[in-house]
Amino acid sequence: MVPDTNAAGCFTTLEDPQADPRICDVNVERRSPCDRIAITTWEQRHSAVLPEDLRNFYASTDGFKLTWHYKYSADEILPVGSIRVNSLSELYLSPGLKDLLDFSLTRQNNGPRPVLNTKSKVFELDTCRTIGKICLVYSGNAWSVWLVTREGAWGLLADSFTQYFRMALVHLGLPGWQAAFANLPLIPWAEQLFLLLAPHLLDKSESESSLITVGSETGLNHIDPNIFKTSVRHHKNTSRHTLQ
Repeated sequence: MVPDTNAAGCFTTLEDPQADPRICDVNVERRSPCDRIAITTWEQRHSAVLPEDLRNFYASTDGFKLTWHYKYSADEILPVGSIRVNSLSELYLSPGLKDLLDFSLTRQNNGPRPVLNTKSKVFELDTCRTIGKICLVYSGNAWSVWLVTREGAWGLLADSFTQYFRMALVHLGLPGWQAAFANLPLIPWAEQLFLLLAPHLLDKSESESSLITVGSETGLNHIDPNIFKTSVRHHKNTSRHTLQ
């Protein structure tokens, strides 16, 4: 179940029963784009200008959700895969995320963590199963995407939203894939799924060489940021923005 050489191959892999007949009930929510006024209002409310790629993403769709199930047996079909980006209205510092941030400040951790100060902004992009939260962080005049765990640990996932979205596609939304990428412990039962469905993603050397480098021509996957430059007014030009 290795993804094709373009990001769209992720969906082809999930929807092709010949790839793995146990994968079923693949569903992608269709959402309307956010208009320019809604995006500007959000930026004014939070005193933050969204990075260009995320702004263009919301101008194309108000969030994103893909789910799929796995047939363990003839009588047992369970939800497994999930790729989600919060809608614009859900992109904020949620109480749950604030609690995790406050808790992380009390923990001594030698690993990587964002430099947060009074000018920093933190917004919740998604949850990471029982592991923690996925955060969009603005600090030092730059945006990045992090995982903060319930134990107060941090893991850097991507230097941009586009890179994070691409990584989610490559990992097929497997449970807790963010923890694996950030060198944090996987959910035990999720590790079994990785070994069963995509063992190559647990190969640290392969992950670093083929998933981190967005601009690599030889990478496992590559996503063109221009896909987030589609708006409802330019719907006719959608075919020009391809995933390479």
